[in-house]
Amino acid sequence: MSDLSEEVRVQVARLRHLLIDVGRRGIFSNPLAASPQVDIEPLHFEALWWLRAEGFLTMNVLAERLGGMAMPRMSRLVDRLEETGLVERVKIIRDDRRHVSVRLTEKGRATAEQVDGIVQERMARLLLPLPGEDRSALMDLLERWVEALGRATHQVDSESLALTASDG
Repeated sequence: MSDLSEEVRVQVARLRHLLIDVGRRGIFSNPLAASPQVDIEPLHFEALWWLRAEGFLTMNVLAERLGGMAMPRMSRLVDRLEETGLVERVKIIRDDRRHVSVRLTEKGRATAEQVDGIVQERMARLLLPLPGEDRSALMDLLERWVEALGRATHQVDSESLALTASDG
């Protein structure tokens, strides 16, 4: 952090203190954490939410969305979801178990709708303390932030490709 400007260090300190204050108030929990209203394990809850959002995902991408989960653990999670009738595996390449996607079943879609409703309620509770104009301003700023992160990631990926190409 020593190579950052003084301005950025001050902003990082402010963000750190804000996150600590929010944590002390107990209101900054993960909106994808399991709910007592739904009888689902936390990672199952999150997997269903991602599958509803994306339609279907490869096992590797779903594992990445769930925080970089190791593939053996990911396979066990999908096994349990499959056993309860919430998801099904779809082979991308007929005889290759490594190329498998996961998608929701009808039962899984209904459960995922319930999960998404809980997530939306949690997000609303985070936003409602702000007046409407401030909520809009916050969303605008967060959208610009996500776009900037995307550009920065794309730039890093492009630079990595250029370095790899020059090594070959």
